[in-house]
Amino acid sequence: MAKKDPGLARTARLLDLVPYLTTHQGIAIADLAKTFNTTVKEITDDLNTLWMCGLPGYTPLELIDLEFESGFVSIRNAETLAAPRALDRAEALSVFMGLDLLSAELSNSNESLTSEIANLQDQLRTQLISAPQVQIEASLNSEFRALILRAIRRRGWLEITYHSAANDQVTKRNVAPYELSQSGSHEYLQGYCSSAKSIRNFRADRIVDVIEIADQGWPNNQVVENEDAIRYEVKVHAASRQVLEVLPQVAANSSTATIQGFSAPWISRAILSLAGQVEALTPKELRAAIHARAKAALENYH
Repeated sequence: MAKKDPGLARTARLLDLVPYLTTHQGIAIADLAKTFNTTVKEITDDLNTLWMCGLPGYTPLELIDLEFESGFVSIRNAETLAAPRALDRAEALSVFMGLDLLSAELSNSNESLTSEIANLQDQLRTQLISAPQVQIEASLNSEFRALILRAIRRRGWLEITYHSAANDQVTKRNVAPYELSQSGSHEYLQGYCSSAKSIRNFRADRIVDVIEIADQGWPNNQVVENEDAIRYEVKVHAASRQVLEVLPQVAANSSTATIQGFSAPWISRAILSLAGQVEALTPKELRAAIHARAKAALENYH
C-alpha cells in the first residue's frame, strides 16, 4: 500500500482536530498526540497553525481561540467550524474542476497523491449527481409574465408597480424590459427605468402590478447619468468581511472610498449596521442624517 503523503495526512489531522477539541476541552497535549498517532512536537505545530485559522475577516473575533501553553488544550470561538463544511453545487463543481487540473499537472510517479485526488473526485461526483437543482420561486403570475415577455419581444414599455426594499416604498415605474433572468432562487426583471434614467434590476416577487403603456421610444445603450444618484465618501476604519459584503465598492486595502447610491435611507441604515467600521465623510447632509439616527437609537437605551 502506498504511503500517504505527509501534507495530506497533516491537513486531514487539522480538519479533525477542531471538532475533536470542541468535545474534549482541557485534554493534555501528550494525550492528544497519542490519540492522533503523532508526536507532541507535530501536534504543537498543528495547534500553532490552527491559531491562525478561522472565518473570513481574520480579526480576533473570527479567528479560533486556543490555549495550550500549560500543556492542556482548550478551544473557543470554533463552533461554526466544528461541523464539516457543506459545499453547494457551484462550490463542489469548482473543487472538482480544480482537482482535475491538479491531477493533470502531477507526474505519474506521485501515485499516492493522484489516488487521493481520485478518491476526492469520486466523493464530489456523487454529491454533484445527487445535489438538487436550485428551484426558482414562483414569483410572477402567468398574466404578468405574459405581459413582460410580450414587451421584451416587441421592445415595448410597461408600467410596473414595485415594492422597493431599500426604502420600503411602493412606486410606479415606466420600464423598457430587456430580459427575465435568474440569480440564486430569485427571478429578476432587467430593464431601462425612465425615472432612474438607467438600467435597473427588479426582483420579480416584489412586482405588484404590470400594465402595458404607449411606446416611449426604445432607449439607446448608453446609460444616462442619474440625477437622483447620491455620491458619498466614506472612511474605512476596518475593511472586514461584513464591510466588503455591505459596500462591495470598498477595496480590501483602502482607507477611503467614493460610492454611488440611490437611496439616502438605505445608505444610512447600511453605514449604521457596520457599527463604526465605516464613517460617512460627505455629503454633510448624509453625515448629519446618520448622526441623528444613531443618536435617536442610543436614546432608546436610556
